[in-house]
Amino acid sequence: MGIVHCVSDVEMIKHLLDYDKIATINVLGRMRFTKNWKIIVDNINRPKGFILKSDEWNIIYSPEDEVAKNMLENMNLKGQDFAGILKKYYDLIKSREEIDWEEQCYLYYMDKKDLDLTRIKHEVKELRVKDALVVNEYYTYKSKDSLEYIIDCIKNRPSSAIFDENGVPISWAVVREDGSMGIMYTKEEYRGKGLAVSVSIDLAKKVFDIGWVPYVHIVVDNIPSIKLAESIGFKRYGEIVWFGVK
Repeated sequence: MGIVHCVSDVEMIKHLLDYDKIATINVLGRMRFTKNWKIIVDNINRPKGFILKSDEWNIIYSPEDEVAKNMLENMNLKGQDFAGILKKYYDLIKSREEIDWEEQCYLYYMDKKDLDLTRIKHEVKELRVKDALVVNEYYTYKSKDSLEYIIDCIKNRPSSAIFDENGVPISWAVVREDGSMGIMYTKEEYRGKGLAVSVSIDLAKKVFDIGWVPYVHIVVDNIPSIKLAESIGFKRYGEIVWFGVK
């Protein structure tokens, strides 16, 4: 990074966060649900753009593309990871750096008027900490650290699940550290029964209840999840990308 202006007063970038609250929703989420983050701005007096650094992740945003471009040009991008940033910023970075890994997604969000609780057809409860073992077993990104991560999600933010007659979860979803709904899964033998609809709508209600906006990042080729989201009232905002630079 070239010139760095770290700020601790979130009010300094409130006008940027409010400019497009869906584009910046993952930034707002990390600010609300995590503690280990810092803000870097382009101008200490009147910021026009910012980078949120949250653990190993970076998120950049500016209403002015030229400002974002200048910030990226002054940043050492080597080895950096970016979390769900707008695709136009990914394209800027890709034009000058080699990408190590990437996951292209659609950003979906829900307006409260589109929440239809009548579509919940099953008994939905919250996950318990002990259920993290089952959730982790089916987690797409299972790793040595994923069980601890899932436990954190269950303990600290809303979750929804449907259980079998033995009290074992068969369909579930949680709220992740950036405030997004995720880790959604229904065991294969229980699919086609509308369980994911009930779980997703129930969790969306819980998200609204805590004064937050339900949103999801869905991989662009995950057609079943896209159809599910759109069928229950989620609206597509646009493309975002998770990626790392070599």
